[in-house]
Amino acid sequence: MNATPRITVLHVCEHFGGREASLHGVARGFQWWMPNYDARRFRVLLCSRKGYDKAAEMMIQKGIQPLYLGYGKFDPRNLTGLTALIRREGVDVLHAHGYGASTWSRLAGLVLKRPVIIHERCNYGTVPLYQRPVERLFGPHTRYALAVSESTRRFCITKRYMPPEAVQVLYNGILLDTVEQVDPAWIAEFRKNRGVAARDKIVGIVGRLEPHKGLDDAVRALSRLRQANSADAAATRLWIVGDGGHLQDLRAQVQTLGMESQVDFLGFRPDVLRVIQCFDVQLFPSHMEGTPNTLFEALAVGNAIVASTIDGQGEILEHDKTGLLFAPGDDQTMAAQLARVLGDPKLARFLREQALLRSKDFDGRKTIRAMESLYERAVAQNRRFAHNG
Repeated sequence: MNATPRITVLHVCEHFGGREASLHGVARGFQWWMPNYDARRFRVLLCSRKGYDKAAEMMIQKGIQPLYLGYGKFDPRNLTGLTALIRREGVDVLHAHGYGASTWSRLAGLVLKRPVIIHERCNYGTVPLYQRPVERLFGPHTRYALAVSESTRRFCITKRYMPPEAVQVLYNGILLDTVEQVDPAWIAEFRKNRGVAARDKIVGIVGRLEPHKGLDDAVRALSRLRQANSADAAATRLWIVGDGGHLQDLRAQVQTLGMESQVDFLGFRPDVLRVIQCFDVQLFPSHMEGTPNTLFEALAVGNAIVASTIDGQGEILEHDKTGLLFAPGDDQTMAAQLARVLGDPKLARFLREQALLRSKDFDGRKTIRAMESLYERAVAQNRRFAHNG
């Protein structure tokens, strides 16, 4: 009896990192997913539409060998290059991330009669002007789409014109069995080496340094705490982990407020799962999101969480149970919620316990199995369509 042939999947993304950010969230997802697909049933490839960037080296270090197109967003060679790649590699299904990758994947899928899965990772609120005609043309014909939150699903339906029945919510999650609790001695040493006194409290943020991440709100909230003149406020430090184009603006804001001694920029950290365990509170101040990977990491290590209610954050977290919540942009309430948890060890302990319990609902291996199931369904339906003419 012949074995069932493997399905070849091609992930197509825009890029792995921007000019300033070392690694985007989607690229971190690839690092989790690629080694953990069922190799007996799937052959999974990864292609960057824009071409090689510095973040690609991090993929290679993880044993992932990306493919590249290397053309501009509107260059028609994206189509010829992608169709050639699909033919050469015998691709059965395309999994597209980002506007450009989605557009060219849809066209290639149409030309070669391959199914395409659109994966939307953020509720942007609106679609760029240049992309709107494309979405009006292709959106209603979308058969398979994944959204990282309920709000992102609504965005796909209302702004990208996808049929509601085509869009499935799939939270990214995290590979829970790979998360290790760090030795308290390592945490104490790391904090000490960064000039943190034993009584100091660390509020930490992880993410790209971009305006929509709400980092300037976080700095203002810390300034409010300092103005309160409480003992907890005086001993509170803000760690910002990540890189991006907003760094110099943030440094200038910190300097203007005279907070250089309280705010520490740690840059991009490949050991981020260890670093976040040094936080007393993990803060999520975003104005715009899908559902950040960093939220699943915070839950998995059992951090006390203070977060804006934006998009997937407000869906996953329950106020006063798995996190303390505030409206996006409300730095006054953000400061008040930080003061609550920093000044109440019992509350902080409760939030940490509930975070660990909540993390069990978001095992990334279930996410991978769900994607595998969708690949099989899309390929089977495509073959039936081809057979029926």
